[in-house]
Amino acid sequence: MFRLIRDHYFLAISLNHFAVDMLNSQLALLAVFLAPVLGLSNADIGLIVLISTSVGSLTQPIFGWLADKYGLRWLSGASLLWLILWMSFGVLISVRWSIPMLIVGALGSAGFHAAGTERATDRGNLILIGKTATAASIFFLFGLTGHAFGPAIGGVIIERFGMRGILLLTLVALPVAINSIYRLHWSVKDSDTSEVLSADKKESNSQNAYKRNMWVIVVFVLLVLFRTAPGMTSMTFLPKLFQDRGYSPGGYGFITSVYMFATAIGGLAGGMLADIWGRPRLILWSLLAAVLPMYYYPVIEGNLMYPLIFVAGFMNGASFSVVVVLAQSLLPNSRALASGLTLGFMFASGSLGAYLFGLAADLYPLPNVLQLNAVLCLLAALLSLFLQKDASAQNA
Repeated sequence: MFRLIRDHYFLAISLNHFAVDMLNSQLALLAVFLAPVLGLSNADIGLIVLISTSVGSLTQPIFGWLADKYGLRWLSGASLLWLILWMSFGVLISVRWSIPMLIVGALGSAGFHAAGTERATDRGNLILIGKTATAASIFFLFGLTGHAFGPAIGGVIIERFGMRGILLLTLVALPVAINSIYRLHWSVKDSDTSEVLSADKKESNSQNAYKRNMWVIVVFVLLVLFRTAPGMTSMTFLPKLFQDRGYSPGGYGFITSVYMFATAIGGLAGGMLADIWGRPRLILWSLLAAVLPMYYYPVIEGNLMYPLIFVAGFMNGASFSVVVVLAQSLLPNSRALASGLTLGFMFASGSLGAYLFGLAADLYPLPNVLQLNAVLCLLAALLSLFLQKDASAQNA
């Protein structure tokens, strides 16, 4: 693991991931901050997240296809530059244009996640042969850590300096983008992917059943839908949940960061365990373990809510990188496209869930609506039994 982190190429793309997701995490905070000024309801906040995430997710397969076809190594750093540019515009101009500018910036997130995931897993698979899920989990750890610290940092900045204080974050991200372009485009030649493809072909032989069995694909899609929605809705509405309880931006930003930090740590642990324990089994038990904390954290107050929020994020996040690697194994010769399709669907389905939860929260108490996440985790866990049964049948 430490060999991979010491690799300048992998570290550059991972730091790029941290910066992209740190900036992405500001959207929910800015929407909540602007809600009193713009008269936004819970449904409006959910709709903003839905539109932004849809822009940043539905376009990911396009960027993935371009990266596979033309080998655009510079795309990851350029995508971060795009996000920096439009987020800066969004906090500098009139508040009525802030949300549209932030949505345009989401294209940068799309370009990075499609191309960056392929670059990182390709590099990681060369260094950690046979441990693709571990390499992916380390890469996603950087992104989820950006999501974790982003709300806490952004909340304090917004509380002290207003939304224009977000320019401090864009300035910090700028050298990260430049370094990413240098490391991936100029300082390193194209990786010898023959070793990667060879390893993937061996892995794909054990995964061919997924290609041949359409029902497995359908179950996989539903599983991704049900496991992703709880994470996105929690990240979106944790700030609103605690704003309604009288917390300051710094306070609800910190609580959101607890959840996202737990998701990051869970993703790392889940990827490492999946390489040892098996992917379907890891998905099953982590989602089952998420059910109770997801049910209780929205209604518990006091010190107990912090460990509940942490465990909910840890268990829900444990299967994140595992799902992406499982999808990449289905398209070993189009890994960026596979990454774009999977991450795009995950982000889109999660934002759709956030929008639907926002609609429900305008009719029913928000804490009770968030408790539905426990049901979704349970459904996803039950669906993973089908994948585990299918994998066992193919290995028999």
